[in-house]
Amino acid sequence: MKHKKFIKYLAIFIVLIFLFSYFLETSGYYEYNLQNKKNLTDAQIEKFESDIKAGKDIDLNSYLESTTIDYSNSLTRTTSEANIRLNAYLKKFITGSFDILGKFIK
Repeated sequence: MKHKKFIKYLAIFIVLIFLFSYFLETSGYYEYNLQNKKNLTDAQIEKFESDIKAGKDIDLNSYLESTTIDYSNSLTRTTSEANIRLNAYLKKFITGSFDILGKFIK
């Protein structure tokens, strides 16, 4: 009886972690930050074009404004790395489980 409860709670825990990770990925926060970093302002574009006309050496990083503030600390970096590893293991576990279940269906 204890094993059944343990397996039930473990399955619920795994599903909740998967759903949490999925929603974080689909929120698009990381992609939004990358898009903002890629976009240049009008003044930067004008400076870039004038430097091209003048024949100067061009480094794209000198035209980008760094507006991001890094609020991370050792705890957030550690938990983020743990989350990435856990997601990889869960993905392997879930795909393996579905592969096994697929063999039973055939």
